[in-house]
Amino acid sequence: QTCALPIFRIKKKFYFFLIFFLLLFIFFWLNVNSILSIKSKTFISTFYQSHATANIENIDKNDFYSSLLDENDRLKKLLNIKNDNPNSKILFSKVILKYPSFLNNVFLIPLGNKEGLKKDQLVFTEDKFLGKIGNVTDQYSEIYSIKNKDFALIVEVGKERYKGILKGDGFTSYVQYIQDSVQILPGDKIYLSLSKTSPIFFKPIAEVKSIKKEKGFFKIYLESDVFAYNFDYVGVYIDTNDSQ
Repeated sequence: QTCALPIFRIKKKFYFFLIFFLLLFIFFWLNVNSILSIKSKTFISTFYQSHATANIENIDKNDFYSSLLDENDRLKKLLNIKNDNPNSKILFSKVILKYPSFLNNVFLIPLGNKEGLKKDQLVFTEDKFLGKIGNVTDQYSEIYSIKNKDFALIVEVGKERYKGILKGDGFTSYVQYIQDSVQILPGDKIYLSLSKTSPIFFKPIAEVKSIKKEKGFFKIYLESDVFAYNFDYVGVYIDTNDSQ
């Protein structure tokens, strides 16, 4: 019995430290966006700008066709979007950092104020709406996806185009502030609601997955596969009128 007691205490301490380090790891994982300092992000962006000189708008044909076929297709689609919208100002960029935390849903690109990027400008991949510009510096910009807890944007739902606010909570996306007296059904389309915008965003960005009622309003969850595949390049829509 005297021998069993110290062993029990040792096991208890071991499990305590194991749980402590596990919680510490989870904390750092979920808050990696906050932990990364501005200097760290600036260094990553500057390093990329110094060593990765390829520009999506000036890709050499030999290099273009020698890379992976799936990436080629994505680059072509992005370039086609610009060609199909000659009156829209679009900047393309490679994503140089994807934060691993699912609660952050933040992506880093090496473009900033100097290139004309501003907060809330809309961001898309070759065939999907991704989110909008968040924090912007001279060296880099952060993209908040539609699942980011700091994301919010006016959208319209259904054939009648009922206006609501698209938000993220880190895990999913949903639309709020549409009265539950209107008719909205699963499968209805969700559109961006902008007074002046590019035809790029005329198509629906998602579909209604499920609906809940909360205090006289709907809480509408999205059916979106934004993160069902990997993407390396994004396009940023520059609103020359600075109105959204």
